[in-house]
Amino acid sequence: MNFWDNIAGFYDLAEAVNGKVYSQMLSTTARLVPKGARVLDCAAGTGALSFAAAKKAKSVLCTDLSKNMLKTAKIKAKAMNVKNVSFDVRNIFDIKDPNDTYDIVIAGNVLHLLENPEVAVKEMYRVLKPNGKLLLPTFATKDKGKTLLKLYRLLGYKPQSEYSPDEFKTMLKNCGHGRLRTKLIDGLVPCCYAVIVKE
Repeated sequence: MNFWDNIAGFYDLAEAVNGKVYSQMLSTTARLVPKGARVLDCAAGTGALSFAAAKKAKSVLCTDLSKNMLKTAKIKAKAMNVKNVSFDVRNIFDIKDPNDTYDIVIAGNVLHLLENPEVAVKEMYRVLKPNGKLLLPTFATKDKGKTLLKLYRLLGYKPQSEYSPDEFKTMLKNCGHGRLRTKLIDGLVPCCYAVIVKE
């Protein structure tokens, strides 16, 4: 059992420590999803961004490699009476869907965990429809949030990268896909909210 399976039961509580940033990340996601959209959420964890997207989306596919995370997400969906979210175990590097499938693809707080985030961005961009949006909110831990990171590391958390907002933006620019814009949500652990529009 890996780190993410182990913390699935209290992941939402850990996220709540950074509540102001987390709340703005969810509200930004809800605002960016157009009414009637078909949405894919990659590495969705316990589904917070999926449920934010579901407020206006026609359908949301909530995916993760951790079965325990998805189990928790399913319990939350039932408790919230959310009917337009489905769940599947999937790999962000091999999504399985045809090109141009989704209006919105989300990958929240995962790119810093990946050895080759550029490959994941390319795969997510592939399944996005033209003019669709890739939503990539990512905690910018390079300059702030060290205390929380230390606690996570004690539990087995092993990020591949730590980004400042500028470094995260540069990494995404270097991917060479679509039109990129970012905004910083400041707080205990800041979030660099990146949006890539497919051309």
